[in-house]
Amino acid sequence: MQPGISGQRQDWAESRPATRGLRHVGLILAWLLLWRLSTLMEIAPHASLWFPPAGLSFAAFLMLGRRAFPALMVCAIVATFWVDHLYATGLAWRELLYAGVLFGLAHCGSYALGAWGLKRLIRTRDVPSVPVVVPLFLLVGSLASLCATLTGIAALQTAGMLAGVAIRALWLPWWVGDMAGVLVLTPLFVGLLSWRYPDVEPWLGGLNFLPSAGGLCAFAGKLLISLTALSLIMLLDAHVHSPEVAFGVFFLIIPQMWIVYTEPPFRSALSIALFSILTALWVAALGLIEQSLTYQFALCVIAASGYFGFAVPSLLAQNRRLSERALHDELTGAANRGYFFDYAEEKLGETRRRDEPLSLAVLDLDYFKTINDTHGHDVGDRALIDLCMAMRPALGRDDLLGRFGGDEFLLLLPNRNAEQARQLVERLQQRIRDLPVAGMQHHLSATFGVVTLERHETLTQAFKRADARLLKAKQARPSVHSPVKGARSP
Repeated sequence: MQPGISGQRQDWAESRPATRGLRHVGLILAWLLLWRLSTLMEIAPHASLWFPPAGLSFAAFLMLGRRAFPALMVCAIVATFWVDHLYATGLAWRELLYAGVLFGLAHCGSYALGAWGLKRLIRTRDVPSVPVVVPLFLLVGSLASLCATLTGIAALQTAGMLAGVAIRALWLPWWVGDMAGVLVLTPLFVGLLSWRYPDVEPWLGGLNFLPSAGGLCAFAGKLLISLTALSLIMLLDAHVHSPEVAFGVFFLIIPQMWIVYTEPPFRSALSIALFSILTALWVAALGLIEQSLTYQFALCVIAASGYFGFAVPSLLAQNRRLSERALHDELTGAANRGYFFDYAEEKLGETRRRDEPLSLAVLDLDYFKTINDTHGHDVGDRALIDLCMAMRPALGRDDLLGRFGGDEFLLLLPNRNAEQARQLVERLQQRIRDLPVAGMQHHLSATFGVVTLERHETLTQAFKRADARLLKAKQARPSVHSPVKGARSP
């Protein structure tokens, strides 16, 4: 969150009891809705194919810490009374309350401990990265769900709600259902909560879960292909009743990885979540209980593979940033000297093959040393940045602005003859003169030296000619045109 008045106001608004209360109510309602959905997909008493509340609990503790505990304890107690209504256990309300508290402590304690441990492990790294965060999440999430399973069974058994139930036959489907909910849905819930709590990103290794507006049609098309293929496999499985067909769902890792490699993390997490929802719905609707473990493990494997795939867009973005830094001046964003002359040599060859003109301009900021000495280097840096920002909109697609060093810049102007280059320079000078700079009570100005390359002239020779014209223009500049004395005010 950015510092300042607006940030303080937001912090104050978020600290109001009414705001906190609404968030907790929303969390409770979402958790109970997901719990009811999971009970429709039970494959054994108290064990479902897929348990989304586990993912929401883990995400809530990751994002909110101990603040999530009261709301999730309420969820566990309400769910316990709801179980009594569904299964008619016949327990008294005091016994149900006791069972709910025990189950809540088991569930919340397991996922709170897992969230605390995961964040602590990640933050021990100097620079967390996706390849580090993902395996830690998978390992800790699996262990937290196992702990929640074993302690949850022990809690309900102690309270008398699992009398007569074969614990050995229950723990595995319970655990895999919880694990599927955690591994598949936690990233999506973290993404949804990170809109409200943007400070999640540093300990996620650079993952950004903010939604993207562009490319929705392409994303929808990829998602439709994946979900259609899933539906066809599960419909075929229901028709032929063959375990071999169910294993075909593992091949759907291909379209899911396609989405992960080409879409932002939030859309990837959303696609994995929708894939899991449709799988659970088809299992319940088609009665594919015998193959439920196959589909459960498929969900976990596809989700885990997808999260490792998050590293690919992250690494590509990092490589782009490194490439930009290698080719461009870090302060102004203009091309650095090496990249400018490499590009210029390439364009020189192209223009000569096509018998087209190529112009080159050298410019520097007037009285830059005086600006630094009078106003400070911060203002001088700001002047250089603003100078480049003022010129860029007037440049063409093939034109290139480069920084030669200090306050001296280069302009490569392909397909512009001497007159066209002169007209462009006049427009640039006017744009610069109209530019105020924060911290200075005057406008900037710049001096240009412009040449058009002759037929057999090299870039080095053209640069020397342009530099000589720049020097001549500076010598002819009126001495009263100073940024300190005699400069016109904005």
